[in-house]
Amino acid sequence: MELRAITQNFSTNFLLGEGGFGRVHKGYVDENLRQGLKAQPVAVKLLDIEGLQGHREWLAEVIFLGQLRHPNLVKLIGYCCEEEQRLLVYEFMPRGSLENHLFKSLLIFY
Repeated sequence: MELRAITQNFSTNFLLGEGGFGRVHKGYVDENLRQGLKAQPVAVKLLDIEGLQGHREWLAEVIFLGQLRHPNLVKLIGYCCEEEQRLLVYEFMPRGSLENHLFKSLLIFY
C-alpha cells in the first residue's frame, strides 16, 4: 500500500498524535506516488477498528470534507478503504491542530 510507504509502515517516528479515530502519521506525497499529485507533506489518519469511531464516521468525513472547501478547513486530499483498513489523507498542518491551539493551556477545575 502506498500510504504505508510514505509513513514508513506507520512508524512511531512519524506519529503526530492519536485521538478517538485512531493514530495520525506524517507522510510526504509527490508525483512519484501518483502522477499529477502536488508535492506536499500530509497527515494520514488510520482508523482504529476497536476505537471510538467506526466506518460510519470515517465515511461521513470522506463525504463532507470531500465536498467542502474553505480556507479555515483542513483539506481532505484522499482516502483508502481496503478490507478492514480505513485511512484519511489530509493536508499537513505544520503548527498543529486547532484543538491543540485552543485547549493546550486550558486548565479545568472541578
